[in-house]
Amino acid sequence: MIPITMTGRLSSCVLLSYRTPAAHVRHLVPPPLELVTRGPWAFWNVVACRVERMRPRGAPRWAGVCYHHVAYRLLVRAPGLGPDGRDLEGLYFVRSDADHSLITRGGNVASDFQFHRAEIDLRDETLIGGDLELHVVGRRDPQADATLRVIPTDNRGPLAPGSPFRTAEQAAAFLKYRPLGLAANAMHDRLHLAEVFRDETLWRETPLRVIESRWRFLESLGQIDLTLERATLVAPIEYRWRLGRRIQVGSTAAQANAAPTASPSRLAVVGPRRP
Repeated sequence: MIPITMTGRLSSCVLLSYRTPAAHVRHLVPPPLELVTRGPWAFWNVVACRVERMRPRGAPRWAGVCYHHVAYRLLVRAPGLGPDGRDLEGLYFVRSDADHSLITRGGNVASDFQFHRAEIDLRDETLIGGDLELHVVGRRDPQADATLRVIPTDNRGPLAPGSPFRTAEQAAAFLKYRPLGLAANAMHDRLHLAEVFRDETLWRETPLRVIESRWRFLESLGQIDLTLERATLVAPIEYRWRLGRRIQVGSTAAQANAAPTASPSRLAVVGPRRP
């Protein structure tokens, strides 16, 4: 597949991190990927957002597509496949829901995001001090059904009961969103990358308090013991998605080439988490 770069704007974006027993989700992640864990815990990263004017890089804004996207990702690593033989960390997409047929059809060709078609209602009143509400209804697929209601708060609040983190700052650093999708081919000998480029100086997150949440897809996986560790609202930001790069597993040359190319506009892809 020839790599393609898409561009657009991420808005009305909620990020939620849940911990779950690693033993309950390890089977969902294909080799060579491994779960990122802390003690016995693995972590879901759930995103609910609106994407505006998604289009191939260089195309005019009017040609872009606007849609809502809900995605269920697990924090994962590819051992030894990052720059200089380091681990490459990112997100493994277990499922995505979108409310635009072009995105679901084209997205499943160009990416490993596991798109499904759903009706998504995202009402954002947070800019005037109200709630942000999300309602998802599956089109012939009840696993897509979801409900979320959140409100902004002035602080991160206390850690979740039984949290494996000592402080809220430690949790935020560990669970920081990795803008890198990782997947593998059917033979497990090639790693697929979905790289996100953004201006890191414009990345802003506001803590959220979750009033109500229900995720039918996670329930269908037996994820009834989830614990919310972190919830934030991301300020609108311009994004670029580069889809289609591959890394041959076990290839030293490929590992050396896994480092993302720097951009003169200070847009950068975030790779492995620093120790």
